[in-house]
Amino acid sequence: MQPIILLGVAVAAVALVGTGFLATPWNQFELFVQQLGWGEGALDSPISSATVDLEIKKILSDDGLFYENVISDCSFHSATSIAGVTGPGARDGKIICKILDENNNAFAEGHIAISSYDASTVLFIPIDMCIDSANPTSSTPNCLDVQAPIHAVKVVVEAPIGQN
Repeated sequence: MQPIILLGVAVAAVALVGTGFLATPWNQFELFVQQLGWGEGALDSPISSATVDLEIKKILSDDGLFYENVISDCSFHSATSIAGVTGPGARDGKIICKILDENNNAFAEGHIAISSYDASTVLFIPIDMCIDSANPTSSTPNCLDVQAPIHAVKVVVEAPIGQN
């Protein structure tokens, strides 16, 4: 009977020691990307939230017989300012607005360059590029039609890069 009890105690000890490794994973680490190359800075998110609206305008159809409603702009607003940078190698930032379909593929997008951003300023980003995911070198006709299958809008904000 004693060997069975010792075996049970040994199994319990191994189980307790083994769960210590599972409780605090050894392979988790924090990633901080710094100095990717010459002139590159830290990749911190410049904002944590934003408000986005799609602007619609009316245009005359190609045949001139009726008007069509199309998406013209993506308006962007954030409560967080983005500081500008100066110095050698300074580059403007960019705000990109992507319109996604039900498969999370972008089918239309636009962007504007920013040297800085003042909080609560509304910026209008012209949606001027249509993307055909099956053939990226061609554009999708009527991708800006308001009846397009819009599933989501994604905004990418790149802060200006440089040294102050």
